Amino acid sequence: MNRKSTEKRQVEIIEATLDLLAEKGTQNLTMAHIAEKVGISEAALYRHFSDKFDIIGSSIEYVGEKMRSEISKIPEGKSAVEELKRIFLQHVQYIERHPGNARLLFSDEIHFDDKELKQLLKNVVEGRKNYIEEVISQGQSDGTIRTDVESEGLALIFIGLIQAKVLLWSLSDRDFSLYEQGKEMWGSLEAVLAE
Repeated sequence: MNRKSTEKRQVEIIEATLDLLAEKGTQNLTMAHIAEKVGISEAALYRHFSDKFDIIGSSIEYVGEKMRSEISKIPEGKSAVEELKRIFLQHVQYIERHPGNARLLFSDEIHFDDKELKQLLKNVVEGRKNYIEEVISQGQSDGTIRTDVESEGLALIFIGLIQAKVLLWSLSDRDFSLYEQGKEMWGSLEAVLAE
């Protein structure tokens, strides 16, 4: 029997954790459920992660890296507004494909009493905000994005719109296409950004 490398098994455990978050929410995320989802014993799970919070922390880092990777696929040479549109649509499409990620990033229960998890999550969200803010600043410099609102404020509006729509999507049991509604929402956001 071929054994999986530690790195591959850890990714498998993280992805199973994210799937469980999407299926059952945070309250049902236990080491036993994660082990069962992966198809390994709890003892084997503890060979890869010290506890549930270690898995959640690794999951936050994993999601952050995946989001950075999605951004890096955006082609160079586009206007700031075109780049923001691509980021916006890629973001909602990514969340629609991976709903557990949204629960991981937006749930208080995940990080409420843990300073390390809070800091990891803050790093992911701030990294995303800072990148969007840079693109907005570029657009403000070249005259394609309004300058009467600070770039940070516009970046937070950008992120907040996604977060609000993801919450509604989750509360409606994901009964609509987040990506399709994201395309419609983009027009409103573009109007807010316009010079």
